[in-house]
Amino acid sequence: MNKTEIISTVHKCVCAYETNLCNTQVMFVYLNSHNQIDFAEVRFRSHNFLHFTGLIPREDISANKFYHLILNHKLSPNDFAIGQPVNTERKLQILSKIVIIDQLARMIGDYIGPRLALYTEKIIGTTSACLGLIFRNNYFIPNTILHEDIRDITQPPIGKIIAIFKMKSSEQNYTQLIYKKKGITLTQALLPSIVLDKINPKFWTTL
Repeated sequence: MNKTEIISTVHKCVCAYETNLCNTQVMFVYLNSHNQIDFAEVRFRSHNFLHFTGLIPREDISANKFYHLILNHKLSPNDFAIGQPVNTERKLQILSKIVIIDQLARMIGDYIGPRLALYTEKIIGTTSACLGLIFRNNYFIPNTILHEDIRDITQPPIGKIIAIFKMKSSEQNYTQLIYKKKGITLTQALLPSIVLDKINPKFWTTL
């Protein structure tokens, strides 16, 4: 994949990220290894997108500036270098899935993958596309993506996601129910109070 093709790919994906995930917070509610309800909250910001690409911007281009150059059709081939070519290409192959990970993720677990040089803590994703997360200031933030089967790089037994909620960063509680596992009824008896307190009261008519 040459730089022109890379720019085209990341532009399509950054537009989807801007529409779907940028400046949002997503809560993944799941059954943990003890078969108890747990949750992980992930904050998505513009500067996170660089970690998804495997690209290295010029020293004078910050992650946030890099994002807006792509978004505004102003990124040129001279603005970046390709990191490890194989790794970059594998990331770009799944980037279109990562930018809608709030709709696709069905599993979550602690990272135990073989890449010793890679630091990430928790993984959410599917059997082919994974998002790596690190915990900072009471929330998870994205720091990498992996073209892997989540079951191969996480500690078993893997957590099964039962619901995904989303809100804009300006909102006080979760206003969207993105996904609910078939056969699961989200009731006050099922969900812990800490999760209930984060969800907009309008859901009580349907949970």
